[in-house]
Amino acid sequence: MKIFQKDEFNILWKIYLGYFIKSILFLVPAFALIYFINLGFSLTQIGFLFAAEQIAMILFEIPTGAIADKFGRKFSVLIGLLLETLILFTLFFFTSYYALLILFFVLGIVYTLSSGSEESWIYDLIKKKNKKIIYSYYSKEQIFKTTGLVLGGILGAIFVANFGLRGIWIISGISSLLYLLILSSLEEIYTLKKEYKTPIKDIWVKSTNSLRYSFKHPVLFWIFLSGFFMIISAVFSESLAYVPYLKSLGFPEYAFGYFFSGISLVLAFSPLCTKLFKGKKKEISFLIWATFIGSVIIFLTYFAREYLLAIIIILVATFFYGIKYPIERPFMQKFIPTKNRATILSIQSMIYSLAGAIALPFGGFLIDKLGPLNVILISALLGIPSILAYLLIKIDKKEREK
Repeated sequence: MKIFQKDEFNILWKIYLGYFIKSILFLVPAFALIYFINLGFSLTQIGFLFAAEQIAMILFEIPTGAIADKFGRKFSVLIGLLLETLILFTLFFFTSYYALLILFFVLGIVYTLSSGSEESWIYDLIKKKNKKIIYSYYSKEQIFKTTGLVLGGILGAIFVANFGLRGIWIISGISSLLYLLILSSLEEIYTLKKEYKTPIKDIWVKSTNSLRYSFKHPVLFWIFLSGFFMIISAVFSESLAYVPYLKSLGFPEYAFGYFFSGISLVLAFSPLCTKLFKGKKKEISFLIWATFIGSVIIFLTYFAREYLLAIIIILVATFFYGIKYPIERPFMQKFIPTKNRATILSIQSMIYSLAGAIALPFGGFLIDKLGPLNVILISALLGIPSILAYLLIKIDKKEREK
C-alpha cells in the first residue's frame, strides 16, 4: 500500500514536517482550559477570554485575507507565525484577567494573518505542481497534525506533571517558531504583478466583492452556515464541556493530556477511513450522513455513569465528525476562484470566529447554570440545523463538472 502518491512527498514533505513539529509541541489546546480554571476563573469568564480572540478574528479576517491575496500569502503567514510566537511567550508572564483579555484579543488579530492565507498558499502550490494529490493532501494534513497532537498530549502530560501548567505557553511559542523556520523555505506559486498605487481601496473592493460572492453562492453560503452551527456545537462540547463533565465523573486532572491524545489519535485515523465509509455516496449525502451519526452518538453521553464509557462515546462521535474533513474541504475549494481564495477562506474563518465568539461566553454561562452534561446534549442537537443547511445546497451542471 502506497503511503504517498506520485510527487506528493517531494512537493509537500516540508509542510507535513511542519504540521507534525508544531502539533507535537503546541500544548495550549490540551491544557489552557485547566490552566485558567486553576487560576480561579469561572467558565463564564473563560468563555469571554476565549471569545476575545474570536472577536478580533471577526474584525480582522477579511482585511488580512485581502492583504494576503494582494501582497503574498507566504509573507502574511510568516509574519503571523512570528507574532504568534511573541504573544505566546508573553502569555507566560501574565495572570491578570484583563491583561489576558488584551493578549488574547491581539492573538486573534495575529491568527488572521495566516488563517486563510496558509491554506490558499498550499492549495495553489499543489494545484500548480500536481492537482491529483489534493485529496491525498487533505487526508495527510489531518494525519500529520493529529499524530503530532497525540504525542503532544502524552508529552504534555509528562511536562505538566514535572514543570506545571504555566510552561505550556513557552513550549507552544517554540512550536510556532519552529513551524515558521520550516515554512520559510517553501515555494510560493501565487503572484500578482500589479502596481500597488491604491492598496487600501483595492483591499476594500476585493473584500466586499468576495463577501458578496460568498453569500450569493448556492454552495459556499450553505457550507459556511452548516459550519457555523458545527463550530457552536464543537465549542460547547470540546472546548468547554468535556473537561468539567469528565472531572465530575472522577477523571483525574493530570490525565487530560492523555484524553487529548486520544481525541487527536481518532482525528488522525478517521481520514484514512473516509473512502471506506463514503462508498458511492455523493459529497453532500456523505456529509449529512456523517453529521447525523456523530450527533446521535454524542447524545449517548446522557446514559454514561463512568468516565471510561463517556470517553468511548466521545471518541466514536469524534471519529464520524473527523471523516468529513477530507471530503468537505476539497469539495468547497472547487467553487472558490483562485484570485479570491485567501479572502473567501478568511470570510469563512470570520463566520466561524463569530460562531465561537457567541458560543464561548454563552456556553460557559450555560455550563455554570445547567451543568456540562446538559450543554453536551445541546451540542448534539446542533447537528440538526447543520444538516438542514447541507440539504439546501444546489449545484448546477457546470459546477458539478469542475
